[in-house]
Amino acid sequence: MLYQFLFSNIHFALTIFGALVFFAAGWLHFDSWKLDKKHKTTIARSTGFFLVAAAYGIHATTIQAPLFLVILAVCKTLGLLIILLSLFLEPLIHKPGDSQNTPKQNSAFFPLGIATTVFSVLSAVLMLFVSFAYLLKSTKGSEKQLRPVFYAFLLFAISEFISFSFFFKNTSVVFWSKLLSDYALFWNIAHVFELLGFIILGTWVYGYTRFRLNVQLFFITITSFLFIFLVTTFIFTYSLLKNLENDTLSNLKTNVNVLQYALNGLKQQALTSARAVSGDSNIYEAVIQRDSDRLYALTSQFLITHNTNFLAVTSSTGEVLMRAENRDKIGDTLANDPLVQNALNNNSLSTVVTTPGILAPVVRVEAAVPIPNRNATDAARLVGTIVTGFLVDNTFVDGVKTLTGLETSVFGDNTRAATTFLDPDGKSRSIGTKETNPKVLEKVLKENAVYAGPSQILNQPYYSVYSPLKTVNDATIGMLYVGKPQTTILETAQKSIQFTFLGSVILMTLSLIPAYFLSSFIQKQIEA
Repeated sequence: MLYQFLFSNIHFALTIFGALVFFAAGWLHFDSWKLDKKHKTTIARSTGFFLVAAAYGIHATTIQAPLFLVILAVCKTLGLLIILLSLFLEPLIHKPGDSQNTPKQNSAFFPLGIATTVFSVLSAVLMLFVSFAYLLKSTKGSEKQLRPVFYAFLLFAISEFISFSFFFKNTSVVFWSKLLSDYALFWNIAHVFELLGFIILGTWVYGYTRFRLNVQLFFITITSFLFIFLVTTFIFTYSLLKNLENDTLSNLKTNVNVLQYALNGLKQQALTSARAVSGDSNIYEAVIQRDSDRLYALTSQFLITHNTNFLAVTSSTGEVLMRAENRDKIGDTLANDPLVQNALNNNSLSTVVTTPGILAPVVRVEAAVPIPNRNATDAARLVGTIVTGFLVDNTFVDGVKTLTGLETSVFGDNTRAATTFLDPDGKSRSIGTKETNPKVLEKVLKENAVYAGPSQILNQPYYSVYSPLKTVNDATIGMLYVGKPQTTILETAQKSIQFTFLGSVILMTLSLIPAYFLSSFIQKQIEA
């Protein structure tokens, strides 16, 4: 998100710089007109530059409201048209010895014949024609000093034409979508051309203002004010985003506890179900009699009634007498299972375990309880154990996501065993994918601590919290994950940032008034 913040503020600074450069060019022409008010084309060109400066100021706010976009497009297009008309109507200053009968400039470079309703296309075309108009004045005429302005507007035109590609940034082709997205390659190229144009035009304006003390003081004052406003804006927006980031991570830490509570709830539910089965007299009798058919009927019914995913009954030696989910898989032993060992020692316990799976580890909540002997003369001896529980699968994480609104995953070691993340096909789950971030693995799996911070999930930036998934013996066997896309945080902050930019632009515009009077006062003090 800080990457987007950085480029968002760079874009703001760049467009404010562009507004300042065009305003300076407009003021230069206005100052020239004050010296000789007979040249109406000069004041017209000044107005055009001011309108383009206003368009860049509006663009700096990044507000996408239709009204703002229309005002921006009208200001920019109208400004460029006025600049072009003023160049078209102003006669060439001929080189010494050139014929004075050179035909008047005509519509060979005037774009009235271009039929388009798209302001962005018209703006690019106008930039190109303005650059050619300045080229004509600097080559066929004697105003060679206008050559830098030609280069500047040519760069602006190239930038505008590159920007046409942004109309296709929502393409379904991932390669082009990435190249054309905001702050990606094409965006950077377009803005580099734009920056070079600003620098060239600004340098050209400075070449004239350095001979005019009042104008120079005015722009030094304006630049100082703008710098202060820019720094203040950057600090405020950075603080805003950092606070949002910290709040988000804090909320994620709380929500990963919700995931842990949900698992603890499953543990308790599994333990309750196991105790209900072990306390059933019919189960007791079927175990004593080794009645497989009756055991299967009873356990199958319990499996449905308690909504558990598996249920096994063992003898006092750990031999599996029945598996309700698969009655054919019996006769093996669970004597080495730590939970069953605890149950055979007359202890009831529930925990989380992982077992190997085909695509990914299987994470389960298991509970094991003893089946007590109801014979009063041999009460100390157990009849067997009940092992039951739940799969921690996609249904489980979907429930957590419904509750919290966050992406959720459960890992067996560093491999996703259950997740709400989808593969690029938008249908299948990203089961079996591994977490490879060394910071996460070191913090969670080795240090048994919580990791909170930015991470890349399936090539997308997220704010993430990983928590250790522990057994009842406090051994870390996996991770619990909750996360939120960084883009949603930026979208939340975007309105605040937009209003911050808007407020800054308004204050910068208003600062022109005190800047003018302050520069006039300083000039009078110097001349006194």
